[in-house]
Amino acid sequence: MHIEKVIESLRPILVEVKLNGNLNHKIVDIVNNSSQVRPGCLFVCHRGRKFDSHEIAQEVYNKGASVLVSERSLNGNIPHLIVSDTRLAEAVLADVFYEKPYEKLLTLGVTGTNGKTTSVHLFHHVLQSFSSRGSLLGTVYYEILGTPRFHHDNTTPGAIEILRAMRKTVDNNGAHFVMEVSSHALSLKRVETVRFDITALTNITRDHLDFHHTFEEYVQAKLHIFDLLKENGVALISDEYSHLLNKKLRKIVYGISRQSHYRIQNVEINKQGTRFEVDCPAGKYKLWIRMPGYHNAMNATLVFAGLVELGFDPNDVVGSIASFQGVDGRFQFIPEGSLLGIDVVVDFAHSPDALEKTLVTAKHLASGRIITVFGAGGQADKGKRPMMAQVVCQYSDVAIITTDDPRGEDPLEILSEVERGVPAGAAYLVIPDRREAIETAITLANRNDMVIIAGRGHEEYQIFTDERKVPFKDAEVVREIILQEYQRERRHV
Repeated sequence: MHIEKVIESLRPILVEVKLNGNLNHKIVDIVNNSSQVRPGCLFVCHRGRKFDSHEIAQEVYNKGASVLVSERSLNGNIPHLIVSDTRLAEAVLADVFYEKPYEKLLTLGVTGTNGKTTSVHLFHHVLQSFSSRGSLLGTVYYEILGTPRFHHDNTTPGAIEILRAMRKTVDNNGAHFVMEVSSHALSLKRVETVRFDITALTNITRDHLDFHHTFEEYVQAKLHIFDLLKENGVALISDEYSHLLNKKLRKIVYGISRQSHYRIQNVEINKQGTRFEVDCPAGKYKLWIRMPGYHNAMNATLVFAGLVELGFDPNDVVGSIASFQGVDGRFQFIPEGSLLGIDVVVDFAHSPDALEKTLVTAKHLASGRIITVFGAGGQADKGKRPMMAQVVCQYSDVAIITTDDPRGEDPLEILSEVERGVPAGAAYLVIPDRREAIETAITLANRNDMVIIAGRGHEEYQIFTDERKVPFKDAEVVREIILQEYQRERRHV
């Protein structure tokens, strides 16, 4: 890509061109990370919450970057383009550099406080079952055309990574691209130039108010995904939130109300999964998803509706949904619990709404008590911490507050803020060490009780600080504790 094309692409947000008269630059790559700089690349500077890469402009130039894009004037000898918004500039440049790869892909994006992960993985599963090769970006892992799955710190990566992954998918004969789209990504313009065949909103409940400042700002960030549809794309939204979407779009509503185009009826939930019917313009269909919970019926209906609206055969979609094995760390039963006569479930729930959905499902399934282990993550919305305790105590017989991922905050201070939400008279414990908390819950459990380990789900490390990340996967720790307890019991028989 030639520098003249860069300038032309950025024209609407371009403030000043400072190239020292040299217009012969040819851009061989676009990067925003100093470790990726190579001769001939263009480097995009960003002002982050913890770091401002404008400060290392000279270092980046010395490493070989031919042009920088910035929001302020840099050292006079550095060729650079000043723009009003470098995050938008990154999205625009990546779009041009990678030649709009989403135009050649079936592109699906799902946002929402909860339910994104299950919905995106289910979309990917169904499309793969139809022999479509494609890629997935999400919270649990990224997978580019079946390459080894890898975890990323962000649910939704930056614009360069997204467009690069899409280009790789196109170049290797991929047909679809599904992704979770976080509110952060929508606000920071990571998907601003992407256009989707399907955009979906699962729900909007309190979360991330440390970043968005107000709930209304959070809502508007989520709704922005519907501005990113291709012509004739499908906008999916649940009946509870459909009143928020007033734009002229191909709007498809799903849920339990009569206004729903895809109406859920006759829901039956057991430990193996959820059976329900969907009444829609194509007829009435019986669905089964191997994940318990009304919220999973909603997620499955979202996927069913989207694919049927795109022209896939409803019966084929129903059959493929039934073969979906679920997602790591989403209401995941630990089979070893049966050795002790109890149920143990690991779930990613880490907001008041997600905890409520998980615990309502648990109450429906359990014949004994509910014992819940939970905590709150650091560097996140502090206002939700006491709310989480209120919800857990409402639906649990015993609550155990423990450490989640402090991320640099004082773990004891987080525990104290969570504890403030415990109602008077509630049965609860505060056990800072997470392993000890899980072990206590399993030890307290009697036959037929259900233990819920909430908050971290699939995550494999406990993050105390940026420098201190300790291997800790809830499901593996649970299995170790159960087997130890089982062996101890057998020795005493």
